[in-house]
Amino acid sequence: MKLENCKLEVDRVVAAPMVRTGPEPDWVAARGAGVLPTAGFDLYSRSSFLSFGSAPRFLADEKHLLFSYFAMVFRSVRDALVDADVELRAFSESQARVYDPGKRIRGEQWDPAAPERARRHFCLLLLSLQAGLDATAELIALFLTGLIPGLPLGRAQFSRIERWLEQPLPPGGLIVTPQRVFLERLYMDLSPLVKPGDPECDWLPLMRMLRNKAAHLGDAVFQYMSLHDQDGRFYTFIPRQWPFIPEEHIRAANAVPGPAHEAFPELLRRTLMHEDMVSYASGLRRKVTEVVAAGLAIVDTAYVQFRDFPLNTAALAELQGSAESYAFKHFRQ
Repeated sequence: MKLENCKLEVDRVVAAPMVRTGPEPDWVAARGAGVLPTAGFDLYSRSSFLSFGSAPRFLADEKHLLFSYFAMVFRSVRDALVDADVELRAFSESQARVYDPGKRIRGEQWDPAAPERARRHFCLLLLSLQAGLDATAELIALFLTGLIPGLPLGRAQFSRIERWLEQPLPPGGLIVTPQRVFLERLYMDLSPLVKPGDPECDWLPLMRMLRNKAAHLGDAVFQYMSLHDQDGRFYTFIPRQWPFIPEEHIRAANAVPGPAHEAFPELLRRTLMHEDMVSYASGLRRKVTEVVAAGLAIVDTAYVQFRDFPLNTAALAELQGSAESYAFKHFRQ
């Protein structure tokens, strides 16, 4: 079907209610399941459930761009967290059905299709978690416009916030603005979550690397390794480096002896995560949710403090400047 074959003369448009007096069921469900942080539901309620025409002065431009964008990105945060919860449960269930020799010995059931499902759910989990972080970065850019280097509204990425946290916070001016107060609070609240010490250090760059490789090259780039405990129960581990090429450690039986190789236990401790994939996935979802919750708490408080401020013209300019449009219409038949 082509656009030209549809009736373009519109007499009536049917849409969901533009003004709401109570929360929508999916927001209530996300809160009830513990997926949406408390600050997220508070912000949703405070913004009149994202009703049209309820924009505070700070976000109330004539074309309704800023508040509508706020609502869209805010829903993206919620959807990402909900999707991550779904993918985590599906991944854990699929991983439990993957074949291993221990299941055969114990007479347990397995599913030959489980490995493929588990890999797919793991990749989708990574994508959802990264989407939640990037959408949170967009909300921060909307309320703290221009205060974090390289974080323009419409193109914000959480990696820019991560890079900002790597440096000491530059001192403020003689006059402390409300935005500066929230910027300092954001720095203090996110720093211990994004830049923790051992054993959690580098959790975010590692997640981003896994997500990027999964998105650009597919799951085949990962080399999984299964190890069993004292009771013969198997667990799957994933490397914390890329590329991980196990073939470099393989030698033919009749090959000329080469340099001494690293002992197997030391090799595994150096190259693999020290928790199995199911534990890692659960911990990763928890850590990302904590970061999102901290960001939403800042935005929620700023929403109250900024609501009577003049229109955020800098954010409006950045949003309009990030707009993209292309000439594509349809493929030739």
